[in-house]
Amino acid sequence: MFISKKHLPRRSFLRGTLGTMVALPFLDAMTPALSAQSKARPFRFGAVYMPNGIYPQLWHPDKTGSDFEFKPIMKPLEPYRDQLITFSKMKAPDGNPENGGVHMGASAAWLNGVGPLTQQANYTVIRSKKTIDQFIADKVAEDTPLRSLQVGTEDMGTSAGACDGYPCVFFNTVSWRDDTSPLPMAINPRVTFERMFGENGSAKKRLANLKQKQSMLDSITEETAKLQKKLGAADNVILEEYLSNVRDVELQLDRMEARAASIPEGQASPLGIPETFDDHMTITYDLMRLAFQADISRVFTFMVGHEGSSRSYAHIGIPEPHHPVTHHGDKPENIERYAKLTTYQTAKLAEFIGKLKETSDGDGTLLDRSIIYYGSGMGNGNAHDRNTPPAIIIGGGNRKLQGNRHIAVENKEPTANLLLTIADMAGAEVETLGKSTGRFNL
Repeated sequence: MFISKKHLPRRSFLRGTLGTMVALPFLDAMTPALSAQSKARPFRFGAVYMPNGIYPQLWHPDKTGSDFEFKPIMKPLEPYRDQLITFSKMKAPDGNPENGGVHMGASAAWLNGVGPLTQQANYTVIRSKKTIDQFIADKVAEDTPLRSLQVGTEDMGTSAGACDGYPCVFFNTVSWRDDTSPLPMAINPRVTFERMFGENGSAKKRLANLKQKQSMLDSITEETAKLQKKLGAADNVILEEYLSNVRDVELQLDRMEARAASIPEGQASPLGIPETFDDHMTITYDLMRLAFQADISRVFTFMVGHEGSSRSYAHIGIPEPHHPVTHHGDKPENIERYAKLTTYQTAKLAEFIGKLKETSDGDGTLLDRSIIYYGSGMGNGNAHDRNTPPAIIIGGGNRKLQGNRHIAVENKEPTANLLLTIADMAGAEVETLGKSTGRFNL
């Protein structure tokens, strides 16, 4: 533990055995050691991608302004309406063969308004454009251990021809560091956990280390006790809450791995990949909250699934694959299944938003300091429609954002305009993005 006189440096860690280092959340004890400029709580940004669109009539409110009613698919987010803005009548980038087609183009262009610049079947050069999350990371990452995090739940694969004639990397990410550097999504929560908290080495070595200790937190018990004696009552509450959240994530991972270990050898998923999709969603969102809470990273992107997903949602009574469900053919029973699937995804987001709101951060909460952008690269999945895609922003934006609004834009403004507005709130200077035509005045 690094301590300077009576104050904790901003970058303090609890050190344990086997290379464990647990970053600390913001504490009042750190404030005297910070300059006046750095006392402000940091801005956080998260982008959550929902594949294959929604059924617009069950998502977008009828009224604009603050007096709007939540439609069924968006209903799980109603408790957070005071910090939510939803947009309708925007237009996502077109899905044509030049920018990835109807599916891959939807996700590939979501955060940069462009999609792939690589020509079909040309695997020699992979090109797109830098995405808005990376512009924001340039501005807000500062000395965070991880500049940004990219996570997901499934991998499209790598085989030629599997991804509409393009390299599959375009299907497997929504984030680009620059024009030639895609940032693939990490789908294994254990690997993400180790990246955040300091495990390293080969997979075999990591597994051996994990078996040697019951918990990462057990290895820092002595250091924690020493620190608690130096902190005030308020800081100890924050520390206990944070370490409790870390413990919860550890226990979730342990339960998942115990189930995986019971599967006959050769059939088990890689260490850390959950057996159930619901577990996978929960643990990934919980890791992102920890990343924000410990200031390990201030920027993340999360692909709930990829376009063309064949995942079943049997756990909510939908055994059919995701992609075919979206092609409802305007039949009521099929629309009902589509709505149920996307409502479930919204409910998982709402759980995450609730946890951000419950997590203190100075005189506010993590939700007050954050902007979470949630949406898709298409509207009605049945027609691969690019008009009126789902797009919401949730959070206080570090007191720069007023919620409880439904904004219906004019002239089919591109979704890139909203991305530029989010970048402005983060203090990132981005002149244009894709086919942007301006900015929203929020």
